[in-house]
Amino acid sequence: MLRETTEFIAIFSLLPWGVKAKKFELNGLSAEVIEPVRPTKTKRALLYLHGGGYAIGSSQTHRSLVGKIVDETRTTALLVNYRKIPTYPCPAAIEDAFQGYQYLLDNGFAPNEIAIAGDSAGGGLVCSLLFYLKEKNVPFPKCGVCLSPWTDLKHTGKSAEENKFSDPFVKVKEMQRWAEVYAGSKSLEDPMVSPLYGEFDGFPPILIQASTNEVLYSDSFRLQEKMKAAGVDVTFQKWDDLMHWWQLFWRFIPESEDAINKVCEYLNKHLKVS
Repeated sequence: MLRETTEFIAIFSLLPWGVKAKKFELNGLSAEVIEPVRPTKTKRALLYLHGGGYAIGSSQTHRSLVGKIVDETRTTALLVNYRKIPTYPCPAAIEDAFQGYQYLLDNGFAPNEIAIAGDSAGGGLVCSLLFYLKEKNVPFPKCGVCLSPWTDLKHTGKSAEENKFSDPFVKVKEMQRWAEVYAGSKSLEDPMVSPLYGEFDGFPPILIQASTNEVLYSDSFRLQEKMKAAGVDVTFQKWDDLMHWWQLFWRFIPESEDAINKVCEYLNKHLKVS
């Protein structure tokens, strides 16, 4: 029911002017490409992995956010509706994210012309996908963006307790249930499940954003600490007094638009958008 309600609300999530979208099937998965209406000279692509606790969310719920990024960066974005719990535990979502990355490679984008981004569970999935690429010796993308990523499915961070009443979008007990289902036969400390417990050496540049009021703030803060210790070029940007999924509301909340503008600046810098 929650999944259906989220999708219904997303019907009113409109694309910005200046971009267009096309839905298609990618090896049995529904996917969507969002790109500028006007052709661009420079090739660059964004693989966007939506959030939703590996249980809800889709290209439909995130197309307005991604459309904003596309409009500001002149980038071709791919959204993949990866398989979700309870039917498909880990590593199904990672395998589907890889299919999206492979699709971009197969369609002529070089790794250094690709960025990957995601929010919440999708932000964690960005890291898990990078572990997966490393494991398979597939070249990394140019950079990654993690918006309030869910990286510790054990919920051991201080903010999981301190912010449980101030963050209406994340219910800790419900997320703990989802975490157990998503892990399936794997340990919650497996990096493919909880990226926080992985080794980040060799990772490409990463941007992390979070609000100090989020249940998942500690996930973001500790992630950037571990990445720094591993020598990763990591940029950490924080805001105060904003709830989880706040970046989705860029049309209505000034801080949200500011955050997405900073994402676009980061992508423009690393993808060298002209």
